[in-house]
Amino acid sequence: MRKINLMKTSILAVLFLALSIIGCSDDENTTIPTGETFGTFTVSDDGLHAEVQGAIVDTSLQDFEKMIAQYPKLKTLNLIDVPGSDVSGDVQTDTALDLGRAIYQKNINTHLVDEGFVASGGTDLLASGKHVSVGSNPSIGVHAWDGGFEGNPNGSAWEIKNDENHIEHQKYLRYYEDIGFSKQKAKDFYFFTIRAAKPSGIHNMTIVEINQYLVR
Repeated sequence: MRKINLMKTSILAVLFLALSIIGCSDDENTTIPTGETFGTFTVSDDGLHAEVQGAIVDTSLQDFEKMIAQYPKLKTLNLIDVPGSDVSGDVQTDTALDLGRAIYQKNINTHLVDEGFVASGGTDLLASGKHVSVGSNPSIGVHAWDGGFEGNPNGSAWEIKNDENHIEHQKYLRYYEDIGFSKQKAKDFYFFTIRAAKPSGIHNMTIVEINQYLVR
């Protein structure tokens, strides 16, 4: 029977393990992204992309501006799960719309990842990209906004969906034009969204509707 030098073998094994640990440590330091987070935004290690996950809130615009100041070469927002917005505003604008304008003005693209989900204000965020793309099996929801308006604190867009000249529609129409929609496309898309479902419901856009209104 062949004898094995256990001491020699053990020493070699320890040396091999030590070298392996050092090698793994170096690889981890150079290849695993750090993922710096700014609210709902998480930046990739190369600083060119950011994942977006979570609702848009009043601090989201400030978070975006901080992110862009630190990562000025950022080119694409990859939307994962953006279910809507919970922001303050007035008859002129709100934080979610101002965030969309800032994204468009910075020439940043938006992409809904495979199996990604956006709805309501999240859909408006997706629409704000200089170029908009969508992965496979997307869920893109639209509905009439609510939260009241002047003269009707409990009112919603559903109640005024056929009054196209109502003042409450104007800030949304301006928004879509500000993010690159033609005047006609802004009107078509906006009234499509508020007529598609009541505030308590949701309409999941078809592939035909996504290509018609969003992809560019």
